[in-house]
Amino acid sequence: MIYIDKSTFPHCYIEEKKFDWGEPYDDITPIFNLSIDPDLSDIEFTIEVLGKNNFKINLGKLYNILVNREENERIENCNISISNREFLLNNINTYLSANLNSTPPWNKHYGEDLENTYESLHLESIEESINRKLLLDRRDY
Repeated sequence: MIYIDKSTFPHCYIEEKKFDWGEPYDDITPIFNLSIDPDLSDIEFTIEVLGKNNFKINLGKLYNILVNREENERIENCNISISNREFLLNNINTYLSANLNSTPPWNKHYGEDLENTYESLHLESIEESINRKLLLDRRDY
């Protein structure tokens, strides 16, 4: 059976499959919103990807990095000068508030103890599909 799980944000495409020996499992694929203006700066683009797709952990990390002005130390290959810091922080807060009561698919289907692992895997997949590096704290990867 194939269906869309609309109880998570982002929604997920779920296909029920069976291993060769007959044990059932679900193949879960989040449906990410990647309709983002490619002309945004790297930091704005990253915030949009994280916010529009409910990546709460990484959005929170990015918020802390920007508040503490640690972007050049904590974000790999980041050597940008941020002139619109308050605007960026407000955007992050807007997304965190909007996603506050939304359950990410990696929490529902894999559990909160694996949330960071699955967020990281999905973000790597997104980077590959859009052929653009996101500005993330990669110390935990």
